[in-house]
Amino acid sequence: MSAGGQDDKEISSRWELVLPQVLLGWQSEGRLKAMKEAKRRQFIKSVAGAMALSVAATVKDAKGEQPTKKVSIPPFPSVSVAGVTLPRIIIGTNSLLGFSHTSLGRDRWIRNFYTPERIAEVFVKCLEFGLTAVFGPCYPPLLQALEITEKWTGVRLTFIGTTLGDPANTREQIKQLKDAGAKFCLLHGGWADSFPIENGRIKDFDRYFALIREAGLIPGTSCHRADRLQMLISGNYDCEVFAVPINKIGFYMNPSREAMLEVVTKSPKPIIAIKPLASGRFDENRIEDWLRWTFSVKGVVAAAIGFMSAEEAEEDAAIARRIFATHAQRRE
Repeated sequence: MSAGGQDDKEISSRWELVLPQVLLGWQSEGRLKAMKEAKRRQFIKSVAGAMALSVAATVKDAKGEQPTKKVSIPPFPSVSVAGVTLPRIIIGTNSLLGFSHTSLGRDRWIRNFYTPERIAEVFVKCLEFGLTAVFGPCYPPLLQALEITEKWTGVRLTFIGTTLGDPANTREQIKQLKDAGAKFCLLHGGWADSFPIENGRIKDFDRYFALIREAGLIPGTSCHRADRLQMLISGNYDCEVFAVPINKIGFYMNPSREAMLEVVTKSPKPIIAIKPLASGRFDENRIEDWLRWTFSVKGVVAAAIGFMSAEEAEEDAAIARRIFATHAQRRE
């Protein structure tokens, strides 16, 4: 076995000890077999020579089929990250995939209700609000939903993909994300938080970032720990973007909100805020206050917000437009 293969085996063993509880609901043996079969059926190769995304999405018809849903996509405030233009509000997917950060019961309900087709219906409405990018894991229902959305509308959402689960499958997940049309591949936050440190560096992160580059994707990572984020910044890893929890109550900002903000505000790389509404723990009807706070943090260029419905996406997109309009007026 190669050294790299042995490392993957060791990490795979360690991963069983640190796998986030949110994933336990789908990791029974039968579920894993079903997922593997779904992967074989659903992952298709992207069209060779597909046009690079120039704004936030590329319109193309990979199968020669005519789109069945006509959408008009209004402009939305955007930002360039590693040469890719992204809307400043990105579609989060935990609330659609069953990673609710609330209970296993809710997670089961979400997975039973939100078929790939129903997820795609939410994505289509998001396009109508100007939201053309999605942040989510290498997870079959999401990859199927992205394909269905493109089939229905002719629009390829800009996909910021992340790894998920067993690190031993990293190379395969990178390939699957590339085949699904992802522009970015971010390593899972649980990995950044828990991988061992060897010779002052997070074990295997240099190798994984190199694999992402070799696949033609833009490397990044999620991270929930201030000390690990500082290590990633100070270590000059080949990492173009960080996805970090940024919210008023410090949810998932470890060890504290203040410690994480101290590092985030000095980051030389752009920050995509995740969990800006603390996975639904925000004050009732105070979404605008929460999002204004998140976007006031230096270094935050965009936020991934989890929508459980088209109505939530519509509300949050309108709020974000007001916030960005206010920012633009202040600059003038």
